[in-house]
Amino acid sequence: MKILIIEDDLEIRNSLHDMLEIHGHAVIDAADGLEGIQLAKSSLPDLIFCDIAMPGMGGYDVITAIRQHPPCCEIPFIFLTARADRADQRHGMSLGADDYITKPFSEKEILDAVAARIRRQQPSRERVTRLLAERRIVADAPWSHELMTPLCGILGGLELLEGTAEPVDPGELKNVVAIIRAGAERQHALARKLVIYYDLERLKAAAPRESIYSCDAVATVIAGAARAAAEEKRADDLVVRCEPGTVPVSEAHLLAAVAELVGNAFHFSKRGLPVTVAGIRDRNHYRIEVVDQGVGMTAEQRMKVDAFRQFGREKREQQGLGIGLAIVRSVAELAGGELTLETVFAGKGLKATFELPCS
Repeated sequence: MKILIIEDDLEIRNSLHDMLEIHGHAVIDAADGLEGIQLAKSSLPDLIFCDIAMPGMGGYDVITAIRQHPPCCEIPFIFLTARADRADQRHGMSLGADDYITKPFSEKEILDAVAARIRRQQPSRERVTRLLAERRIVADAPWSHELMTPLCGILGGLELLEGTAEPVDPGELKNVVAIIRAGAERQHALARKLVIYYDLERLKAAAPRESIYSCDAVATVIAGAARAAAEEKRADDLVVRCEPGTVPVSEAHLLAAVAELVGNAFHFSKRGLPVTVAGIRDRNHYRIEVVDQGVGMTAEQRMKVDAFRQFGREKREQQGLGIGLAIVRSVAELAGGELTLETVFAGKGLKATFELPCS
């Protein structure tokens, strides 16, 4: 197993290095956070031990930088710290830490932690690798990490409760439960998207037939936009105006498509800037236009929209699976419509037009 140690204390770093090497592990080490990040990216270790309190770039900054680099985002990460109260553990868990070891530590503590990470990580990696292979997606796809990140908070919170011998303070319990709930809700949202995506793929693969669905465009567009605004906590930035119309799409699929478009618009634009949603009846067509004033997309990006693909992830933190626009496009295609994207406002912002037949 290849293990990276990021520790500014030379004595501790050498001691840990020798201990792990004696037990058959390949060990590399770094004396500060910046060097540790560079080694993580270039060496792709199987496990990282990292001190929290280091001069310059501390452990929390290190894990944040490493988790944002897709090839490194699944590497188990264990913090070394002279003090590990519950507030520290909660913060580390929220950043994706797998474990905490308090200094001074024993050889048994270190080896047990390594063994635990091996047992837990390998089955998860194998499942993700199989799934990626089935879908013909490269093995370092960022969305594989996205599937497992919420589980870190859930499992970490449960371990924290299970490892407490004494009754937990009510305030402390509330904080841990909040972490577990946040992970569970994020996992539920991811599962919901995957179910919709593969349901649409199944329908597209079936024999072509006239749609048996229809729904009221106004009510569904408003509901989808409102859901996205509520999830992003930006109800005040939402502007909606819709003309009456009936479209040949199931209510669930149209609501999901609108929520994806509006959610993207909020995610890639600054708080306080409006996101405008318009439903326009044009003879036998109904156009749903979502306009934001965010970072926009280049012409090349607009041409390459596909499932499990995200743009600019290396420059800014992005959650999600990268299937939102693929869901929207599939809904449009099933109804005999189309999705078009164009940049507005002198190269900034994005206008997404979701056009459907209308009766």
